[in-house]
Amino acid sequence: MYDYRCKGCENLVHCMHMPMMNMPMFEEEDEDLKGMYPNIYIRINPMVKYHCDMMESMYGPMYCPSKDEMDHICKEICDSYEKHHKDVDDYDDRNDNDDDDMRQRRRQGRRGITRDLIRILLIRNLLGRRRRRRRPHFGY
Repeated sequence: MYDYRCKGCENLVHCMHMPMMNMPMFEEEDEDLKGMYPNIYIRINPMVKYHCDMMESMYGPMYCPSKDEMDHICKEICDSYEKHHKDVDDYDDRNDNDDDDMRQRRRQGRRGITRDLIRILLIRNLLGRRRRRRRPHFGY
């Protein structure tokens, strides 16, 4: 078994250098991980960031949208996504041998999943903005 203690450290559990071992050493590693995002995330995330920027500029960084407002934003982003990337979804549907009803149900199911993804990204983005604001600045 590998001993994770730093040189000169006697205590394995409370070593202060341990967190540094998990930090990426090169930005290329981060870019490799970012390259693994699915295409839907790459297309939707800029739209989510835009809406969060607009909310922050209008209402401030600590604004919490209501459930109705969140539903409206999710619908707006979902509609925009479908409008601009409809050809990708249509191509996927054309390759199937299913009837029109089956394709319609699949499209509605994808819409629900897309809205859920948008809601998750909105909440994550809004929470991330709040955390950045709350961190104390220690002059470095």
